[in-house]
Amino acid sequence: MTNEDWKTVDKALKSVLLPGVKLLIDGYEVTLTLCQKSQFKNAIAIWINGKFKGKWLAEDCEERRRFLCCKKRTLVKEADYKAYGIRSKKAKKELADRYAYEEWFSYWTNFNKMKKHFIDNNKSIEILEVL
Repeated sequence: MTNEDWKTVDKALKSVLLPGVKLLIDGYEVTLTLCQKSQFKNAIAIWINGKFKGKWLAEDCEERRRFLCCKKRTLVKEADYKAYGIRSKKAKKELADRYAYEEWFSYWTNFNKMKKHFIDNNKSIEILEVL
């Protein structure tokens, strides 16, 4: 896809009132729509081949790796570093990585991160239609 194509997709996802856009990504039909995540926040919802399966969030699969949003979280807080007397960046990173986990989401809150993820994890991306 060209930069103009990505601008078209971005424009189609600017309003909750607009239906969204369909992309053809490596043989998968991916539908993106802007929806309301909470009272004052929006997110880009994803449907793959016209559906979304909850097992994609729980199990490692092709759809999850290619299209879903992953955020790495840690259970360690700043107060924990102080309690154990940890000051160096290296020690903080090691402790944070030891107690880290991945959380998968069925939506994206940042268009540019979604675009980068799609480009990095897929070979062919085309616009099927702007709804």
